[in-house]
Amino acid sequence: MSRLRLFMKNIWIILIFQTVAPTLFAAQRVMNFEYHSDYYSIQLVDVAPYVRSFSVDALGKGMLSKNIIKWKEDGDTTKFELLKLSETEVAFHRKGNLNKAEWTFRFEKRKFVMTSTFDPQNIPTGINFIFDKHENHTTLLGLMPERNKTQLPAVLHFPDMGTFQISANQLICVNYDANRKNKSNYISIEFPGADQAQKTIQYTLNCASVYPTFPGVEAEKFDGYRRNYLNIFQVNPRLQVIANNSCSDPCAFTLFLSSMLALKTPPLVDKLTALDLLRMSIERYLNGMKGYGLEGYNSDWETTGNIAKPDTLKHDSYLDSYPSLVISACNYIKGSNNLKWAQKYYPAIKFWMDDQMKRDHNNNGLVEDKRSGNSGAADQTLRPANWWDTIGFGYEDAFSNAITYDALNLMILTAKRLNKRDDVAMYTRYALKLKDSYFKTFYNPATGVLAGWKSKDGKLHDYYFLYVNSMAIYYNLVPKNKIKGIMNALWKKMEEVGFHDFSLGVPGNIVSIRREDYFHHDPRWGGGEEEDGSDAFQRYENGGASLNWSYFTLKALKKAGMTKAFEKVSDGLLAGINKGDFQGFCGLMAKDWKTWSGECWGYEGFLCDGYLALLALNPQDN
Repeated sequence: MSRLRLFMKNIWIILIFQTVAPTLFAAQRVMNFEYHSDYYSIQLVDVAPYVRSFSVDALGKGMLSKNIIKWKEDGDTTKFELLKLSETEVAFHRKGNLNKAEWTFRFEKRKFVMTSTFDPQNIPTGINFIFDKHENHTTLLGLMPERNKTQLPAVLHFPDMGTFQISANQLICVNYDANRKNKSNYISIEFPGADQAQKTIQYTLNCASVYPTFPGVEAEKFDGYRRNYLNIFQVNPRLQVIANNSCSDPCAFTLFLSSMLALKTPPLVDKLTALDLLRMSIERYLNGMKGYGLEGYNSDWETTGNIAKPDTLKHDSYLDSYPSLVISACNYIKGSNNLKWAQKYYPAIKFWMDDQMKRDHNNNGLVEDKRSGNSGAADQTLRPANWWDTIGFGYEDAFSNAITYDALNLMILTAKRLNKRDDVAMYTRYALKLKDSYFKTFYNPATGVLAGWKSKDGKLHDYYFLYVNSMAIYYNLVPKNKIKGIMNALWKKMEEVGFHDFSLGVPGNIVSIRREDYFHHDPRWGGGEEEDGSDAFQRYENGGASLNWSYFTLKALKKAGMTKAFEKVSDGLLAGINKGDFQGFCGLMAKDWKTWSGECWGYEGFLCDGYLALLALNPQDN
């Protein structure tokens, strides 16, 4: 061998050694590996399912004490060895094969990258993050081409903690599931390993905060706003639809709240938007899916995926369900300018609106529920008319009619865009007639506020419903010269009865609901034995405080020019949100409803509806 060839061979050997040595010889076999930054912390172990601990603080303030992983070894200790390559890199190797890593993790301050490399000798193994619902109502926000499959890019959102934007170098779906049955209480995200078709898959998880900016938003008082702006978006992976939370029911009558926030939400990641999530969800209803509040819904989806089996308890679709769906569809059209989509689905949207207006049984412009709403009536075995499903709303319902009015106005705009002149004229007539009847039907001169409903026997049922009055003002159903008087009356009543801590949320009604007007007489759900309902007052929907519908209260206070009252409520809500006091449990009860002293009476653990309030906490929102 010539000296030159020998020299080149030695150089080649040295280069190979320098390249391989850090991986092959510096690597340490470990049982676990931990990485910490101010934005997230993670612990990996050599036993499936491998992710032992995880915490997030998207604001980078190091609030990482809570481990949200639901850990249980699956018993398989034969697959991997864990090799620490450096302080920021780790690899999973098949046992007995240290030449090739099947998974590598590389960590940086605000992101980490997981890379899977195909091994033809082994079946691909995924990396599964299994989150504990009782610790955090995690959700994966992305388009779902089928049940339990979410297409990347997507957003992994942790209420009260923050967000990771997820992307990949391949077109791929991750596996997404959530379950609350039999106390399983988990949310899982599994990243598939590389296979024959996709030999190298690289997943990037980048810690981020998604919210509309405004001057002063970086102040500490808005920490909760920045961490939680996406909280209202919770996708149920078994139904591919926005729901109460990822483990809970899809509610037809709340989708419109998500649509309102979607219009003001910046892009989630790359080209994925909140309007895309709205479109995915509303299409499920347009194509026949049933949700809570629609006739025929039940919860069989949790085990079988079947949601069409009749439920005899629900006599009819709730009075607020169709208008919510109409608003949602029209808001998608408004925000996306997708007129091709609008043309395709207009007949189905029109069916919802027209069917709703057929419920004006006495031809006075207001829609009526089949339930009479009479105090103590026999038909109280039927579900009440709207979202407030433990209160005896029935017949002419001020809450549902306010939403119906907004739906009509949005239908007018949509019909104009599609040049449906006859529909524009028809919906304009409906809207004018409803508005003409609304205030004079529901205004109670004895209290100076609007009643919740007018029953078939002509009686007004008035419990100082804060949300009913606020929504009526927000939707321009109250004469301008009456707005401040109504909000002042409600504010004075709250002061009179002693509610002042808005970090708990706001009460739905300010005085107790009589037993004869309450649907659910179980004390657990706010029903009492006393005729005046006082023994159960402040529990759940009978005057309990929550974040729900507080958006409308804030907007009504602003419209009334009550600046100090607005600031007191908004500061209180921000304080509660910052502390994470609207998510989680206090023993067996949940934080989503509380008494005025802070005792928990909720049930979901996380009810996303209320986080629409974050939109009103933006001083630039109009």
